[in-house]
Amino acid sequence: MFLKGITIATLSACFAVAFAQQGIGDPTFPHLGNKGYRAEHYDLKLNYAPETSVLKADVTMSGSADQDLSSFQVDFAGFTVTLVRLNGLPVQYSRSGDKLTIKPTKPLPKGSKFRLETLYFGKPDVVQSAALPAGMKSGWIRFAGGAAAICEPELAHTWFPCNDHPLNKATFDVDISTPVGYSAISNGKELRISPTRVHFVMDKPGSTCMALVVVGKFTSFKQAGPNGLSMVNYIPTGEEAIYAKRLAVDAKFMEFLSAKIGAYPYSTYGVLVLPDAVSKVNMLMAGSALETTTLPVFGPQAVADGTLCHEMAHQWMGNCVSVTNWGDDLWWVEGFAQYSEWLQVEMTEGKDAYDKAALAVFGQVASSPHWLKPGHVSAADLFSEHTYIGGALTFYALRRQIGDEKFFQTIHQFIDEHKFSSATTQDLIGVASKVSGQDLKPFFDAWLFGEALPKMPQ
Repeated sequence: MFLKGITIATLSACFAVAFAQQGIGDPTFPHLGNKGYRAEHYDLKLNYAPETSVLKADVTMSGSADQDLSSFQVDFAGFTVTLVRLNGLPVQYSRSGDKLTIKPTKPLPKGSKFRLETLYFGKPDVVQSAALPAGMKSGWIRFAGGAAAICEPELAHTWFPCNDHPLNKATFDVDISTPVGYSAISNGKELRISPTRVHFVMDKPGSTCMALVVVGKFTSFKQAGPNGLSMVNYIPTGEEAIYAKRLAVDAKFMEFLSAKIGAYPYSTYGVLVLPDAVSKVNMLMAGSALETTTLPVFGPQAVADGTLCHEMAHQWMGNCVSVTNWGDDLWWVEGFAQYSEWLQVEMTEGKDAYDKAALAVFGQVASSPHWLKPGHVSAADLFSEHTYIGGALTFYALRRQIGDEKFFQTIHQFIDEHKFSSATTQDLIGVASKVSGQDLKPFFDAWLFGEALPKMPQ
């Protein structure tokens, strides 16, 4: 995620009785996600009317039991639930807080497959995320003429029932119906069914918080991507001329990043730009962007070269490989994306300009009394200068420590080893140490957890 203003200056759980509402095991969000099963695929059938803001939904989660389940939970908040089926039959359920508890007639045995279908309706809305400043709300953002689901890190379950943590990635089919004259957009490959209905297929596992739905009045246009990659952008209707030239650089960024850190992991890519109307109702997305899988979403004030590269880099670091623990791992997600903005400078202006940009930020940090210590942050500091600036400087220092070739080999190998799953900081340290032939624990201890700003390697 790119948040406008992030600078150094501003800086059940599925339970077989015993695990009720324990969460998936992330202390940053203790009640988020669920143990005991894995969601493998989501089939979302949605009908949204912008005039009334009513969403009608039929969502099926296909999964498998990791243990014997006498009951289990999914994350889900709001709405009126009209029916829940398990394996095609109505099932007993109850709701408490942000959990939907399912009570099978007979326990699900370990290893068994299941399909949980939930029918519901209501008016989705924005809510306060624990990771955003008070008053800066996210979730289902309604604006004049449309809506956008912006849900990182913990708000996907405010519009569809799911196991809402990156530890449980799944594939997606999203089928959206809208009134005549509206566009509906989601992640992955678009399959147009009719003027009022569209289907999107996301055939690689993705995190729930990066699932995307946008409804409004948009026009799509294609770009020629490297190596035959399908690149489709979505722009507010009538504003194509404004953004076409700005987005033309994306193909060059894609080629550059693929050469540095490995082949792009998905079959489609594009950018969606929200209309100016969003600025009147939600300042979060007016000047910010979010790396929703295969199709990052940009506020109307956020489309710039550095931000385009930032969100593209997240497709590898953040989407293809995701956090295990939000508070301990987000530094390498946001840090590498922020660092990629310096890579974009290197691509366009050369290595000297890259060093100048990074060292200018290092100098600013050096003038402040405290180092940012990005290695462990609270929910409130997830999207702060700690993870963005502190993380970016850690990657810059690592490249100087181990050299260009081994640095990019480290990133490439880390992604390959954890593709379409989650990883930890220790995983990254292990790969960097192995590739470089150095014991990098002291280096990372200093840059991630030290009280004082470390010296920059020569």
